[in-house]
Amino acid sequence: PLYILVVSVTAAVQGVVWVLVLTVVTLYAMGILTTRLIGHKMLFDASDSTDDALTAPFKTVPDSMFTLFRVMSGAQSDAEAAALDSIMDDIPTFKFAFVFFMVTSSWTLLSILTAVVSENMISTTSGQEKEILLMSEEEDRKRHVQDLKELFKEINSTGDGIVREKDLIRFLQNNNNAQQTAKMCRVPVRHVQEVMKTLAINSEVIRMEQFVECLLDVGNPVTEKSTMRLEALALETRTQSAQYLESLEDSMEDLKQYVQDALESSPNGPNGPMAS
Repeated sequence: PLYILVVSVTAAVQGVVWVLVLTVVTLYAMGILTTRLIGHKMLFDASDSTDDALTAPFKTVPDSMFTLFRVMSGAQSDAEAAALDSIMDDIPTFKFAFVFFMVTSSWTLLSILTAVVSENMISTTSGQEKEILLMSEEEDRKRHVQDLKELFKEINSTGDGIVREKDLIRFLQNNNNAQQTAKMCRVPVRHVQEVMKTLAINSEVIRMEQFVECLLDVGNPVTEKSTMRLEALALETRTQSAQYLESLEDSMEDLKQYVQDALESSPNGPNGPMAS
């Protein structure tokens, strides 16, 4: 967990850098505007005497950017807060500009920052968890196979490694066995019985390994991998059928040739005494 956390924070830093760039650009644009309007007293009437304490936080662009950053983060000093209040009292329309700045900077930019950090950490954590699952998948599968074999050990009463349908039904009639089977196979008990019936269609003898192997995947959703397995199985079946058909045709040809040779060599054949 600590490794995943460190990797997630490292990945989130890359997104934070671009949010910081956007914040600096926004503060720079607002800093130029406030410096021209307030620091250079363009917002005030030339005939009115303006207290220098009101314009001091906005004398230069860097001063304006720093003041706006402190306002955005809610850490402005008493002098800066008093200067802003005095400006808004003298010029009520400035309140709209202040509200726009707060919505743009404090709400929007900070929300973007939170969203970027959260998204990067979630995606990185998800990727790391998938890698861990891939690395431990084979070990988990072997452990799951062993657990299922231990669970169904009672079914194989004769010890020959063959699973019989009647033994499975008798085993699942016990409520504890049924609950344990559903929990370990991650499917309802009726699906376990359906797997048994499906395997019995193609084979009279069902080995324990074959039965357990099918139960491992019966609860998994349909994926591209399972579709490819079905296509491979269909292709293999079609190839075997073609081979069997070809072998049958060869056998029929051999049988036909054998019968023909037998008739020709027989005394009662086409050229024998019985033919005349």
